[in-house]
Amino acid sequence: MLVGVISDTHDDLEAIEVAYQMFAARAVDKVVHLGDLVSPFSLKPIINSGIPTLLLRGNNEAEFKLVLDALEGDVTFHPSPVETWLGDRRAILFHGFGSLKLTKTVARLLAGSGDYEIVLYGHTHEPEVTRIGSALVLNPGEACGCLTGDRTIAILDTEDPSAEILRI
Repeated sequence: MLVGVISDTHDDLEAIEVAYQMFAARAVDKVVHLGDLVSPFSLKPIINSGIPTLLLRGNNEAEFKLVLDALEGDVTFHPSPVETWLGDRRAILFHGFGSLKLTKTVARLLAGSGDYEIVLYGHTHEPEVTRIGSALVLNPGEACGCLTGDRTIAILDTEDPSAEILRI
């Protein structure tokens, strides 16, 4: 199964549209948005893409209730964290917790627990593909490029599992 992974779009419609075009070109089965979409208007290109999307709540979802009300199409919204299956792999997905250091620590602890084969997280705006034990840890970085200047997303292949960071 191929999964598009995106995070920290921060209302950057161009980045969302380009990312979803890239996901469509790679024929992903679904997309995981790890949070900080921010405003309900940013849902439009996601819904219009037709790609099933799991959207997590980030720490900047100020208009949380409006986002819930605006959801339509094949988009599901979850608070963070959420345990799920990606293909036949047990996964945990979350945006982030407090400081960047704490977020990275939580990701590593979850990976090292042996309970998950895939750990996806956002919040730090820094791309990461790491193995901890048998778990793949993936942060796609920031799609908006607002902190680092780099607009990145990821393609996750659940078969290996493996991931590739792509520049938008």
